[in-house]
Amino acid sequence: MTETPTSVTTERTLRQRLLFVLRGGLFAIVILLLGLPTLLGFGLMLGLTAPGCSGGGNPARLGLPFESIRFHSADLDRMVDGYFLPGAAPADGAAVIVVPTGSRERGDRLGEIAVYQRAGYHVLSYDGRPCAGQTINSLGYRESALVADALDYLATRPEVDATRVGVHGFSAGGAAAVMAAARYPQVAAVVAQGGYHDFSASLDETTAPQGWFGGLFRFGMDAAYRLSTGMDMNNLKPIAVIDTIAPRPILLVYGTNEPALDGGRLQAQAGGPNTALWEVPGAGHGNYLAVAPDAYPQRLITFMDAALRPN
Repeated sequence: MTETPTSVTTERTLRQRLLFVLRGGLFAIVILLLGLPTLLGFGLMLGLTAPGCSGGGNPARLGLPFESIRFHSADLDRMVDGYFLPGAAPADGAAVIVVPTGSRERGDRLGEIAVYQRAGYHVLSYDGRPCAGQTINSLGYRESALVADALDYLATRPEVDATRVGVHGFSAGGAAAVMAAARYPQVAAVVAQGGYHDFSASLDETTAPQGWFGGLFRFGMDAAYRLSTGMDMNNLKPIAVIDTIAPRPILLVYGTNEPALDGGRLQAQAGGPNTALWEVPGAGHGNYLAVAPDAYPQRLITFMDAALRPN
């Protein structure tokens, strides 16, 4: 049977439509394969840099004396809320700034605050940047500038000896504590717990997938960090500056079950002889006091006493 011109035209049109659909489907698959990992990385980083304020702790819950205070932040150009806890008698002027962890409010790390206050140290705790009116959390670098504002505030307190102020931080707050000590010579001693040594390298080791998917995932994370903070992620590298803190003492604290432990060991090597590393047996990320309720307070106070109360 001879094909009519109409049937030939119809068949050709169907083939063209099928080819168009196949090409469109292939294009959509390529876009999905390229875009999905990028979007996942982008979204994960935005969750880290724009988390919102996530709460803190009230010293009254542990029966600790405190004042609700405010101090001016030159970095934020606004007032920041905090707690000032006078050290238990006999307090002698030494003080510890407890850096908030990322997006936490004043009173963060209340267990450590209590350890210092009960040992006679004045303690200053304050809101993290997302709780102080700044939406973006830079994960440690800009947070170190708030330590300078806290130091300035403590210098106005007559009961505080501004030459004997230590800084204590956990996780991103630990990284901020190291970077603050490198920037501000007023910091007399540093306790940094569970912090990253190199944020970008830590992402590659613990978060980002491998292969082509991982490359696009990391591209999305890097793009989100730069767009949200206006900074390069390579600024988040405490290991690059930890050696400049000497001769002021540093105590690094990590759990033996903590993913960041290898980075802590690298920082201890880079920091030099003024840097000590305590690996808390059986501890994970942040539960040092719960795992070692006797040894942990003793280690903190022994370190700070040697640094801030040498006589």
